[in-house]
Amino acid sequence: MPLPYTPDFEPWPIRHLPVAAAIHGDAIAVAWDDGLSTEHFPRLLRENSPDPGTIHPLSREMLVSPAAIPADLRALAVRVAAEGVLEIDWSDRNEPSRYHPGWLRGTAWTGTPRPDPVPAPETWDAGAMPEAPAFDGARALDDNAAFLAWLEALARHGVASLTGLPERDGLLLEIAERIGVVRASNFGKVFTLAIKDDPDSNAYTSHGLPPHTDLASRECPPGLQFLHCRANTTTGGLGTYVDGYRLAEDIRRDDKLLWDALTTVPWTFANRSREHDHRATGPVIALDGAGAVTEIRYTVWLRAPLCAPLEDQRRAYNAVRAFAERAEDPRYLLEVRYRAGDLFAFDNRRVLHGRTGYDAKGGERFIEGVYSDRDELRSRIRVLRRSVGD
Repeated sequence: MPLPYTPDFEPWPIRHLPVAAAIHGDAIAVAWDDGLSTEHFPRLLRENSPDPGTIHPLSREMLVSPAAIPADLRALAVRVAAEGVLEIDWSDRNEPSRYHPGWLRGTAWTGTPRPDPVPAPETWDAGAMPEAPAFDGARALDDNAAFLAWLEALARHGVASLTGLPERDGLLLEIAERIGVVRASNFGKVFTLAIKDDPDSNAYTSHGLPPHTDLASRECPPGLQFLHCRANTTTGGLGTYVDGYRLAEDIRRDDKLLWDALTTVPWTFANRSREHDHRATGPVIALDGAGAVTEIRYTVWLRAPLCAPLEDQRRAYNAVRAFAERAEDPRYLLEVRYRAGDLFAFDNRRVLHGRTGYDAKGGERFIEGVYSDRDELRSRIRVLRRSVGD
């Protein structure tokens, strides 16, 4: 009998085989040929029975509701069959469920979660990383391994560039969509950072912009931003980048009162124009349930006046000033001179970006932008990792 089906886009390698299995109370215990013992919750296994009545053979998604599996579900018998397949007779099925040994081992709890191929963040300041990781653009467009290296650097450091890209209409969108779905905003699907006669954002002026994150006025700000420089002969206009994760961790270490204010005070950020009125509320530094920093939400010109008791205002405004002072400290600032053919990608919910002012009459400046989300980056890394390998 062949091994149970697993999707060809996610093969489960068979590195070890079960040698024995038994029912132990409310668990199914499996002994492996390398000496490891694992325990599996019956309902988890039943929900993932690789039979066409439980899992659709093409979509590989569950067809049954958890409520459709009896509350008194029991494993009647378990055994290790040929090729290390685990077979289980269930109280609610006439046929045994057969589990692929690679899948069984890969989904077992062995003390650590299953590793994710997406690199974990590594924080930096200007001393540790004086330049953004740069990759040859032409090679990245032609070679999946080079493209993957760029994406992994972006996931790890929160910023990474492609250099020497050809001059071509639509190239920015092509690259962003090669990663995944782009995210349109009230500024359009693709926006151009050019001076407007009636600007609806400071970005469309020649003024300097302090370090910030974009679209803090959205419930979920875009996770990624791509800036493609197609021409730049102006004076000034240096790009600045700050690792918000490093900034936040330094504040956590140095100043508890500042940390508490930045992680608990809910600011409202608003982006208003004749056609739009977007507002969202959140602290400057967001944390997950374990206390890890997950997001920086900080845009000077989108922060609405805080309507709160005077003492809360004092605490909040003093904290924001201290945060701004740190974010603009040269020890955190990575400065970039945008050159034609450069594409900078960065994590908009981690890395603050800004620019120095520039002389709008002193040359040509043509920079296009696109937003996307972190999910797209992580998905593409996982997919490319399957084909490129280690």
